[in-house]
Amino acid sequence: AKITCQENYVPCMSGLAHHLSTLSVFISQAYRVDEKAAEQARWEEASKETIKKTTKPCPRCHVPVEKNGGCMHMKCPQPQCQLEWCWACSCEWNRACMGDHWFDV
Repeated sequence: AKITCQENYVPCMSGLAHHLSTLSVFISQAYRVDEKAAEQARWEEASKETIKKTTKPCPRCHVPVEKNGGCMHMKCPQPQCQLEWCWACSCEWNRACMGDHWFDV
């Protein structure tokens, strides 16, 4: 059985080396990394991770909300939502929340 390439050439050792080097050039061109896009992707991932660690979603509309101090009483910043909710238990703000963990930190 003879080994041939797609042009039906029978490679000798030097021919095989030529085919392999041509293949490696083709592969490196096909998988060229866009450094700017890669950097942007790293920033996007870091940003998503920070948002995930420092926010909680509004129980109604799920927009990320950051607590920057104060009590557990939160108000959704989305104008169309404005839900008042509890940071500690993620439920709609109620009297139980006021008594149970108003000033929990």
